[in-house]
Amino acid sequence: MKKKIGDTLVVISFFLVIFVIGIIYFVSPDKAQSELENRKLDQRPDATLQSLLSGDYFKRFGAYYTDQFPARNQMIEYNAVVNKFVLQKDVIQSIYVHDDGYLMDPVVPSDHGLTPKEIAAKINSFGEKLSNEDINVYFALTPNKTTMMEYKLPDYVESYGNDLSDRLMDQIKSPVKGIDLRGTIKDHMDESNLYFYTDHHWKPKAAHYAYEEIMNQMREDNRSLPQAISHDQFTWEEMGEPFYGSDARKTTKTYAKKADSLTVVRPKFDEKPLEICYRNKCDKSMYDMEELSSKDVYANKYRVYFSGDFSEGIVRNPNVGNDTKLLILKDSYANSMLQFVVRNFSETRILDLRHYDKESIYAYIEEHDIDNVLFIHNINSIVLTPSFVEFGE
Repeated sequence: MKKKIGDTLVVISFFLVIFVIGIIYFVSPDKAQSELENRKLDQRPDATLQSLLSGDYFKRFGAYYTDQFPARNQMIEYNAVVNKFVLQKDVIQSIYVHDDGYLMDPVVPSDHGLTPKEIAAKINSFGEKLSNEDINVYFALTPNKTTMMEYKLPDYVESYGNDLSDRLMDQIKSPVKGIDLRGTIKDHMDESNLYFYTDHHWKPKAAHYAYEEIMNQMREDNRSLPQAISHDQFTWEEMGEPFYGSDARKTTKTYAKKADSLTVVRPKFDEKPLEICYRNKCDKSMYDMEELSSKDVYANKYRVYFSGDFSEGIVRNPNVGNDTKLLILKDSYANSMLQFVVRNFSETRILDLRHYDKESIYAYIEEHDIDNVLFIHNINSIVLTPSFVEFGE
């Protein structure tokens, strides 16, 4: 008798849990975005006769149900706790967790990407065509965290950042000028505040060292360009709420020994206002302070720098005496460096070829009377993203 009562209670409890979850599921508002996963969440699909008959509705509803499941984020966090403390994993979602607190995403080529030889061939061809118009082309390879800290990875975690970087830079040929920034950053690796612990980007301090080297290289070809503005001409302040970046969004903060902060850099010198345009408006700032004030610990706070990625940006600078126009072709590593580079040119145009598709880059260069082209890319993004070296005809 007692056994029957116990079995009955188990069944009742089971259905009660399902009922409660169902109630919560239907009364809770759908979420549009997951900061933890840094992606848009599936929304409830519309039921049509065609989608029902084809089965597409049920497929999409399954994805919607998974994304909107009650306490989804908490379950992801609990799973991380089990992985860390019970299973004692130190590689989660491809991220290696080092004892010093750095979360490291290995650099691994993809079947959908390009080889270093293919990338270099496209860049070299681009440079040769522009050299006929007396336009200088520079390719700056910005080293990501895992490439610079590859020695910290155990044997069972393979990463090819330095190998791919070597092979790419060996193939970059004149008239393109290759600028391998690994050596520049290596000279400062004993310093703090170069890379985020939990995000895959670098911080403005490392970006400034890279900027100085880039300007030194560019001034070898054009002495009319101003020298790089030194570190001590800016104030450097850690601001905003602590956050966990892109790598921690894969592992969750359970694996993050240290939270990150953002460095806000301001000039000590007086200057006339720069005209900054992107997303079809010209009232922009170098810093998106709304992103800085976000309380969400998983918010993508790297968007503070120039408000994240955009297809096209323009910065006009009335403070320099030259009339030199620069085009930057870039990935997100450039975002924290732009605040320095734009101060050396009368006009800087910025294109992210993942998003820009209005016209060929050759036509764009001719239309806007560009004098210099600067690529700013880290090895991981350029080997995985063919669009970065698609320039049109």
